[in-house]
Amino acid sequence: MPIIHWTEDLSVGTETIDEDHKVLIGMINKLDDAIKSKEPQGTVNKVLSELLDYTGYHFDREEALMKAANYPDYDAHARTHGTLKAQVADIRNRYERNPDSIHEREVLAFLKNWLTAHILGRDKLYAPFMESRREDVEKANEAFTHESRSKAVSADS
Repeated sequence: MPIIHWTEDLSVGTETIDEDHKVLIGMINKLDDAIKSKEPQGTVNKVLSELLDYTGYHFDREEALMKAANYPDYDAHARTHGTLKAQVADIRNRYERNPDSIHEREVLAFLKNWLTAHILGRDKLYAPFMESRREDVEKANEAFTHESRSKAVSADS
């Protein structure tokens, strides 16, 4: 049974952000499954790395859309993103060096609580700005998606 479920209460009203949040929820559930089934260290570390990478991708998208909406609390919101990225990187790095250095259940509880509290608290605050500037946000999302695809193609070459 997943430790976190998507519900409509978590929706911020921007489809791509909601989809990103669903992916993050899925990754936290995947990490929980890997830990419960006592997967090897390499598998758990891979899931942590994927979570870290996708968190960065999502935050970059969210910040691009907040800028497009001229969200007035952008700087503070972006700082919270930086803090979480650093925390997830620290967890992954400590686990990679010594899996016994982290308490897996505490890490999962932290990730679950942080994500839901962040969405329901911080992210819900920008929703009205995104909605009121929907056209600008959609253009910014298209540009972000195009840029991300171009980077991925360049990286594969």
